[in-house]
Amino acid sequence: MNSLRKFSEEKIEIKSGATELLDDESWHRIGDSEEIEEFDEFEGVSLERGITGVFDIEEFVDILSQQKLDKIVVIAVPPELNYVDYMVITTGRSPKQMTAIAEFIRKVFKRRCFETDPLPVIEGKDNKDWIALDLGNIALHIFSSKTRKIYDLETLWTCGADFDDLSNEKEDVVTSLMKEHTFPSLNS
Repeated sequence: MNSLRKFSEEKIEIKSGATELLDDESWHRIGDSEEIEEFDEFEGVSLERGITGVFDIEEFVDILSQQKLDKIVVIAVPPELNYVDYMVITTGRSPKQMTAIAEFIRKVFKRRCFETDPLPVIEGKDNKDWIALDLGNIALHIFSSKTRKIYDLETLWTCGADFDDLSNEKEDVVTSLMKEHTFPSLNS
């Protein structure tokens, strides 16, 4: 009985002490601190537009490295394709990291772009294996390691379809039938 009584008395003391600390004036001061630590999510990243586009390729690769993406590959896209100047292929460590980095790149883009630049759409935002962004002069592909091996865009874009194993596989029956029964203009 004594131990129960002692515990009850301590509990009462704590409650009354807490009440004293949280009077109306004190309650309004909770969280108010003279030192407010600010967090700059863009620390170490220039918010100035690049020379060749919103991002210059060297600076873009630096940003991806700072974000701890793995195996960054840059492929120069031939100008006659009228697509982008560079394709950047990289590997994310997790779906959460891949999505967070795509959103961060989009935020930086929004801070650096002209009003006339179209904002990039995060393609595959809810996909855990592949996210893509068209940044005007740069196409960014963030893969999971497994999916990157399957699609092997590096070989396709550097050696061409003639040397890409997936491009040279024989067509399956369904694909052959579909090609036979489509309009001639769609077969090219």
